[in-house]
Amino acid sequence: MPISEWPPAPDLQRADISFSFRDNDYLGHLVAPPESVGPRPLVLVIHNFQGLKFFDVDVAEYLARVGYVGFAIDLYGDTLPPEERMFPSDESDAASFMVRTFEAMVALDHDYERFRALLQEWLDQGLAHPSVDSSTPGAAIGYCFGGCAVLEAVRGGLNLGGVVSFHGLLQTGEDPNPARRGVERPPIKDCTNHYNTNTTIVIENGAKDQLVPRESRKRFFDEMDAADVDWCFNDHAKTPHGFALPATLGGPGKIHEAADRRSTMNMLSLFREIFPDVPQNPVTHNGAGTSIPV
Repeated sequence: MPISEWPPAPDLQRADISFSFRDNDYLGHLVAPPESVGPRPLVLVIHNFQGLKFFDVDVAEYLARVGYVGFAIDLYGDTLPPEERMFPSDESDAASFMVRTFEAMVALDHDYERFRALLQEWLDQGLAHPSVDSSTPGAAIGYCFGGCAVLEAVRGGLNLGGVVSFHGLLQTGEDPNPARRGVERPPIKDCTNHYNTNTTIVIENGAKDQLVPRESRKRFFDEMDAADVDWCFNDHAKTPHGFALPATLGGPGKIHEAADRRSTMNMLSLFREIFPDVPQNPVTHNGAGTSIPV
């Protein structure tokens, strides 16, 4: 059944969490298992270049149905208002939409300290919710830009047990074709890395993703090996960038069901490893509507 036909789950806990951070206002959406099961581990869900939208909340709900606390977070705030994050149905508006979203992304991913501090603030906000088991290091998953974000969390030393990047770039602030969006990229504001060597990284990558060239992979492998960070890199055959995003997102949605299914199962496997005391409930479809064996 697609997500529109998920069985009713009125006992799921839902909360909107807002805060101000460095002159910007943010709003995220948390979905947790029923209160009766007690606190559960936190999983941050981080959006693609569009910003937080319905899909990310659907993923948070999928995770809550599985047995974790899904927390769809927002990295743009007022820089790109929530009502401006859906890909336009009119193709003539696509170019201006891409410029606005990429400007919001570049403003953050070229300033490593701000990027990491915002991720830490979201982690703190999630851990403070009563549905969350704050004694257990949480996890983070991200799509495209969100995939960059979870790796930046590891470089920044955030206390996470595991992260999963779905078709994300491996180096923050880079683009193999930077001129294509017409967005001026400022100099990168670098800062010292404090790798969390207790975090396990899982990369889910499309073998046909031209945004992740061979040179980028080698640099990532060498970087994480030198930092003594545990990683796993899964390449999915004949699979493009954006393979886990549903077509309902418009232009960015390049769903490739086989890769989306296998990458979701790899994510669940990691969670069984880092959260061994939390049973996983069978949920037949993930947040993109892809069927998952149960």
